[in-house]
Amino acid sequence: MALLRAAALPAEGGPAWLPTHVQVTVVRARGLRCKGGAGKGKAGGSDAYTVIQLGREKYSTSVAEKSGGSPEWREECAFELPPEPGPRAGLVLTVMHRALVGMDRFLGQAVVPLEPARQRGREPDER
Repeated sequence: MALLRAAALPAEGGPAWLPTHVQVTVVRARGLRCKGGAGKGKAGGSDAYTVIQLGREKYSTSVAEKSGGSPEWREECAFELPPEPGPRAGLVLTVMHRALVGMDRFLGQAVVPLEPARQRGREPDER
């Protein structure tokens, strides 16, 4: 394993810095459709929450009740990065509406690729 890692690192300037964790702050969602319940015109909007997933790790925010199309959370979580993620590995954020009866409903999703951060970590530090 050590030989494979040494071959993957740049030869000049010693070992490169590689991130091991990612800190996520969920601030808000925008442009979500409202899921106000059985009545289509029901005021109040969605009871929205976000599920953040990286690999098999998950974190759920609290529920932003009656949030309309722009819920706010301002919550933080951290994930350990896998040692060798695939090129399409990313942080998946899924916004759901909490249903009091039945299954929760999908409101939206975003995927944040992690490869750009790993690539920046492999570049030599210019100090």
